[in-house]
Order: sequence, then C-alpha cells, then structure tokens
Amino acid sequence: MARQELPLFAAAQSLVPATASPLSVTEILRAAIGIPARNGKLMLRVILVILFPFAFAVLLHYILAGPLMHKVEDDYENSSLDQKDVRALAGLELFFLVGFCILSFCGMLLTIYASASSYIGNHMGLNDLTLRIRLVWKNALIAWLYVSFLTVVYIVSLFVLIKLVGLVSTRDFTYVWSWMVAILGGTFYCYLAASWTLALVISALEGDGLNALRKARKIIRGRDLQGFCLMLILSVMSIPIYLFFYVTAADDDDQLGPFPQFVFGSLATILFCLAKFFFFVVFTVFYCDCKKSIGQRVEMELGTGSELIQLNP
Repeated sequence: MARQELPLFAAAQSLVPATASPLSVTEILRAAIGIPARNGKLMLRVILVILFPFAFAVLLHYILAGPLMHKVEDDYENSSLDQKDVRALAGLELFFLVGFCILSFCGMLLTIYASASSYIGNHMGLNDLTLRIRLVWKNALIAWLYVSFLTVVYIVSLFVLIKLVGLVSTRDFTYVWSWMVAILGGTFYCYLAASWTLALVISALEGDGLNALRKARKIIRGRDLQGFCLMLILSVMSIPIYLFFYVTAADDDDQLGPFPQFVFGSLATILFCLAKFFFFVVFTVFYCDCKKSIGQRVEMELGTGSELIQLNP
C-alpha cells in the first residue's frame, strides 16, 4: 500500500468512530483497555520505549544514590552527619528528579499520540510518532510545566490548610478535621486535574501551549462529572502503585538483599510505567469522545513548515 504524504503546515484530521451518544465512564475505560489490540505492534513498542529508559534510570539511581543515601541515614542516626554528603545527595536526587521528569514527559507524548492514532484508526509507525513529537514538544512542554506548577501550588496549599486546621481546632478533633480537609482537598483536586490532564492531551495532539487549558475547559463543559469520575477511579488505582514505586526507589534496607531489592524494584517500575501509560490512554479516549460529542474532528498537529513527511498507512 502506498505511503501517504501530508504537508507539515496542515493538520491531520480524522473523525473518531461514530456512536449514538457520548461514551459513559465504563465505556471509556473499556475502550482504553481495548486500544492496544487495535495496533498491538505499535503499542508494544511504545510501552518498551517508555519502560527501558525508566528502568535504566531506576537502576542507575539505585547504584549511585543508594550507597550515599545509606551513609547519610547512618550518619544522621549516629549524630555525625557530614554536610558534604548531604549536599552531594541533594544534588544527585535533583539530577535524577529532572531525568525522571523528562522521561515522564516524553512517555506522556508517546502514549497520547500512539493511543489517539490507534483509536481513530490512523495507524502509524513509531518513527512517525517520534517525528510528530519533535514538532510539537515545545508547546506541549509549556502546558506540562504550567500544569505541574498548578499541581504543586495546589498540593502545597492543601498541606498548609491542613496544618492551619490542626492549629485552630481542639485537640480532640484535630485528627478528624485534618482528615476531612485532606479528603475534600483530594476530591476537589480530582475535579481540577481532569481538566488539566485533558489540557495535556490537547497540547500534545493540537500543538497548543497555555491555550490548551482554555480549550480543555471548553470541550469538557457538561462532562465535568464524568472527567472527575475517571480521575477518581484512576487515582484510586494508581496511588498504591506510585507509593510502591517510591518506597522501592528510596528504600536502602540491606536486610532484603540485592536480588529481592532488584525484583521488587523491577516490579514497581513496570507497574508504575503501565499505570502512567493507561492513565493517558484513558484521557486520550476521553478527549476524542469529548471532541466527537461537540461535533469537532480530532486534530493531530504536524507543525509548521513547507516540507513533506511520510506517514505509514
């Protein structure tokens, strides 16, 4: 079958599969689970491309930061903490934090593009996806940084509010009120995060920066509760996996031995990557269904310029 050429200045637009009515939460989750079957070869490659660098980074963190972390903790317990070791550990952790953020951002773009192209039936190869990402990553990065900033501000504000509630409430009810504020704050975060995550999908597929948040609020209008339910379900599923990954990445307990630590670390890394993968697949399907419900096409931006690119059929 001949390869198709499209100008970079244009946007590749495809209609999502038509349905009688917008998908329900259950139907969106079911459609997301079925995405890998639509283009299994591409989705498997994407998962491996995401998993291998992440696993290598986790292994590198264990080799480089593990011994230093163990030394700092032992020195702290013995009241002989060396500030040079603390600064070295802080610098090393900052380096790995930046590295993990870069890998997460790239994995997000790959997942969104691969799942969107598979869902609308526009089957592409991994090289095509990589080329498109190279053309839109700057605007997507702007949106990702802004959403990350909003998330950090919200979480910090929530912790401050919990502390304030603990200070002003009576001793008998401090624990109860703090938990109530935490639950309400987490619930409201799920409501906000649905729109923010949708903005990340828009920034990747349509090449928008900060404008993606405005578009997200527009297309999710009337389906806020559905977005909230999706975010709540995914959060309940993902948080234990994220905690498991964090504990295995930060744990330096030698009692387990190197092999059990390697096994638990590998399992946590695989589960973490799969959870992030499924998270963005779900919201990509949700984005496509929101666009369909308001009569718009799904746009996969190719960027600007006058060159031609090759798209696999």
